[in-house]
Amino acid sequence: MGNSIVELMDNMYSKSDDTTSLGEVIERFEDRGFGPLLLIPALIALLPTGAIPGVPTLCGITLFFICTQVAIGKTSPWLPAFIKNKEVSTQKLESAVEKAKPYAQKTEKLLKPRVTFLSHSPSKNFIAAYCAIAALCMIPLEVLPFAVAVPAFALCITALGITNRDGVFLIIGMLLQLGTGYLVFKALAMM
Repeated sequence: MGNSIVELMDNMYSKSDDTTSLGEVIERFEDRGFGPLLLIPALIALLPTGAIPGVPTLCGITLFFICTQVAIGKTSPWLPAFIKNKEVSTQKLESAVEKAKPYAQKTEKLLKPRVTFLSHSPSKNFIAAYCAIAALCMIPLEVLPFAVAVPAFALCITALGITNRDGVFLIIGMLLQLGTGYLVFKALAMM
């Protein structure tokens, strides 16, 4: 099996620092593959930290950059400085992670390698391109209360599928991402 979700969550930040930058988080997971790199920003948007104004947009842009690079076959992500340098309170991040851990532990029990061809190229490249579109959808959804949770949750499920080579989770995640399109239509109609 891939990386433990709880282990990934524990490694998102350093307890000795007051703030954690997105660049630091991404660097910690660079060598673990696409799944964790997709999971971490999606989790930040899904957890209570996603209620902080601007965080969902920043996570969406970060996810878009990562997904686009995977879709074209890059092996390590490049992020612009304005994204890398954005910081979030380590205390808020830690609090959000602690609240999410019980759910993560339950989810881990469901994961197992199946329909594994979906987690390898060229399927992985197509899934990454699909995820890039869902990530961009997070930006207009920030205007609707809690709406960002839909694409963030879908991207988390997809990331868990990739991390654990679980094609069933990948399919569920991609189907959930379809719901994001409806929400974006509603958000744009409100503007």
